[in-house]
Amino acid sequence: MNRESSGEKGGVKILIAAGGSGGHIFPAVALARRLKQLDGGVQILFVGSEKALDRRIFEKEGLRYSLLSANKMPYRIGPASLLFLIKLFADLVRSLCILAFDRPNVVLGFGGYVSWPIVFTAYLLRIPRIVHEQNVIPGRSNKVLFNLADKIALSFSETARSLSVRDSKKAVLTGNPIRASLFKGDRPNGIMRLGLDEKRFTLLVIGGSQGSHFLNETVIDAVSRLDTKMKARLQVIHITGLKDYDWAAKEYERIGIPSRVFSFIDRIEDAYSASNLIVTRSGASAIFEIALFGRPMILIPYPFAGSHQAENAKVFSERGAAVKMEEKDLSADSLMEEFIGLIGDRPRLEKMADGARRLGVPEASDNLAKLVLGSRNNVKE
Repeated sequence: MNRESSGEKGGVKILIAAGGSGGHIFPAVALARRLKQLDGGVQILFVGSEKALDRRIFEKEGLRYSLLSANKMPYRIGPASLLFLIKLFADLVRSLCILAFDRPNVVLGFGGYVSWPIVFTAYLLRIPRIVHEQNVIPGRSNKVLFNLADKIALSFSETARSLSVRDSKKAVLTGNPIRASLFKGDRPNGIMRLGLDEKRFTLLVIGGSQGSHFLNETVIDAVSRLDTKMKARLQVIHITGLKDYDWAAKEYERIGIPSRVFSFIDRIEDAYSASNLIVTRSGASAIFEIALFGRPMILIPYPFAGSHQAENAKVFSERGAAVKMEEKDLSADSLMEEFIGLIGDRPRLEKMADGARRLGVPEASDNLAKLVLGSRNNVKE
């Protein structure tokens, strides 16, 4: 259901373009909640992609939204480029209609394809524009949109190194907005809600919002190789994505390790709280959430994300919060050895946990919300 016409009249109007992955959408949702807390009269319209994930999150959160295509920008010029340009033109026209109808005071892009037509159209209409970059290395869309933005919000201070002199003057370090509900968890409650044993070491595995078969398979193979004594100490929470759910559940039963397997989990705070160690990709949204919970991480960057995840993992590993393992070098044996070393080394885990906490930015939603509300009258002549 398209819900773009259901807003109330009056108040500041903010349009947020975020779609295509949970890494873009969840920080945007966190921002929207904080904006509502700071200004009860604010009206927010989300623009996402036609992916099922986008619609599911918008509907669950009760958000007013409109959708553009799930148009993937090709890396090379070829036959796919023509289709991309046709869809882009259609989305530019659609964006113009959305902005003309909703008449927002501020437009905020969270990166990814859907931000491009929206922010570009806002630039043409002279609507104040903010672009938020979640990763250390800016994505392809944001690299272009920085030129059109009035302000650039950064999650990592390291991102400033890759900005031009002109763009660096527009940059503001806000952090990556985190869902407010995530602050409410603690380990006993997380263990209880998930029906786990508080005395066992809890490994949490997250393959990203779309799931990762390679990560799922390698982790399960690694834990299956642990000796009987180590298995007796371990339990696993594994968020597999839809495709691997049935297979993974059967594998843990075969291996004999207590587990809770989910295709997707709504209360991720319970999983974070219950865990002692987390294995995940290194998307910015996930690792900043984990940092707030002060959990040690093994980060396995997605190798086809334009080096964004690799650089995110590098920052977290250099600051002592995580172990970085490249997918090309990863095997079940190497991961098993890392598990053995960490599970048996409590001082090291505590040191990593402390490093994670120092990287967390609990005030990020507040920082970005105030930047957005303060930008609504900054129309450039």
